[in-house]
Amino acid sequence: MRPRIEALDVDAMDWAPLGPAGLYSKMLSRDTETGARTALQRLCPADNYEPPKVAHYHHTYEEILGVAGDFSFDSRLWVKPGTYVFHPPLTVHGFKSAIREESLFLSRVGRDLDFNFVPEPLKTDLYTVEGATPPRAPTAMRDPVEDKGWTVANFLGGTAEVCVLSTDPETGEGSAFVKLPAGWTSSVSSLPTYLEMFVIEGGLAVDGGETGPRHAYFFYPPADAISALATTGETQLYVNFGASIGF
Repeated sequence: MRPRIEALDVDAMDWAPLGPAGLYSKMLSRDTETGARTALQRLCPADNYEPPKVAHYHHTYEEILGVAGDFSFDSRLWVKPGTYVFHPPLTVHGFKSAIREESLFLSRVGRDLDFNFVPEPLKTDLYTVEGATPPRAPTAMRDPVEDKGWTVANFLGGTAEVCVLSTDPETGEGSAFVKLPAGWTSSVSSLPTYLEMFVIEGGLAVDGGETGPRHAYFFYPPADAISALATTGETQLYVNFGASIGF
């Protein structure tokens, strides 16, 4: 299981090169046993980054949230800030990858990422290789809030607005945008599942302290103590959870 991480200042972290020219990463958390990890990644054409030229798939899921910039896996849906993409294991993608400007995105995977190339894909839309039937369907939404809207729900004991992005109908694992009003406070001390949060806008104060940095990152393992959290202004989060938390 990944370690507990609270209010990590992502913007203050240094970029580490990943190998291919122009590709950089900030590792936010990682499970050393499974390779599951969350990272902020940067694509930099000025440093000779070139998108993959061949479609491919992975044996693990790949979940992406656009943070800045403008890039694409198929030259049709462009990943901009707020764009959400979920590729279940064995989902063929990258049919016509392209990039228009330097881009940042959050990347979540369930194990160390492998690349299996498909020089002649059967389709030009997301599809899974023959025999693969993932319960959590492939998803690509340029603007999830515009597509799905907000729903009032309970989050950590306080009232919030939620836009569910994707869930597994079998396990309840999923992802959502959560919008917290000014003055929101939490009252849940732990959850039976992991909880991962990335601050998109606004900020969270921890245990009565100062509001944390923009782009703060949190990871609470199952049953781990969740600090008292609060907002002073409207705050939007990208939230990931390992089982249903009531949305």
